Amino acid sequence: MDKLDTILKEIRDSRKAIENRLVMITTGMNIMKDDQAKLSDRLKQTESTVADIPPTHNDNKNAIAKLQQQMEALQERIEDAEGRSRRNNIRIIRLPEGKEGNDPTRYIETWLQSIAKDKLLIHFVVERAQSIPGRKPIPGAPARPVITRILNYRDRDVALQVARELDPIIIDNARISLYPDYTLAVQKHRASFQIIKQRLRKMEIKYALLFPTKLRITHNQKTHFFDSPDLVSTWLDENFPYSRAVDQNNGHHAGQLPQLRRNKRNKAQTLRKRTGPTLRQALEGQNNTLQTAGSLREMSSSPCRTASSIDSIAASDLEGSMALFPDITPQLARDF
Repeated sequence: MDKLDTILKEIRDSRKAIENRLVMITTGMNIMKDDQAKLSDRLKQTESTVADIPPTHNDNKNAIAKLQQQMEALQERIEDAEGRSRRNNIRIIRLPEGKEGNDPTRYIETWLQSIAKDKLLIHFVVERAQSIPGRKPIPGAPARPVITRILNYRDRDVALQVARELDPIIIDNARISLYPDYTLAVQKHRASFQIIKQRLRKMEIKYALLFPTKLRITHNQKTHFFDSPDLVSTWLDENFPYSRAVDQNNGHHAGQLPQLRRNKRNKAQTLRKRTGPTLRQALEGQNNTLQTAGSLREMSSSPCRTASSIDSIAASDLEGSMALFPDITPQLARDF
């Protein structure tokens, strides 16, 4: 009986332990269910948020594009306003530092009146003149540009025209230049037309670079306007098929290239024939005229001429010009 009671007690203890374990497992499962439910709710919220992202992204993208357009428009208006505010200005380059003294406005006004004489208006006035702010350059360094504002726009144009007519203008051994005062962006854009302007000049097409950066071309009594050099190049390629070949071959038409190459080849062959034979070969009677042979005989008969001197002359070009024989006497040059 005691043994049976012991077995029953062990069974009851095992049952109780199993029940405790089941309770723990059940509690853990309940906790996991709660966590799963929370994760499910958060997943649904995330999916809802992700679903709302594309429309919001598109709205933001459109808003950014509009802001960029507005910023570009404002930038263009600011650039235009700054450029127009400078249209009465003149940029004077290489004026010696300190030449204007303590009153640069009065100095520039008097100087412009002296070079323009009676071409300016009666009431010509320089509103303001000053060097570009910055440190004073060290001796020998380029002087700072002087910005001058003219009261009347026509006087400004007259001053620039007079400066072009009088070029060069020298003050204290310095060459002075006058230019319109453009903004940095306008200067860069206008400089981008330099190559295409050279091409137009070679083709003898009339053009003008208008303010701020618009190129006007007049051809066949028609006027065309371009905002960039690429558009001009495209227009030239479409209307003048051989223009690029002309430009790439230093102004020669493409149809002339074979003849030009032949002329160049013939010139090279002629030059080789002239420079190929030496005077020692000429003395032996090879590829020389009778006049040259007679002169060489006179040279060989002279006691003061040796084979070494003949070799030194042979190294030079046989063009017959005295400038090509700096080491011979006048008598020998006349005989030759």
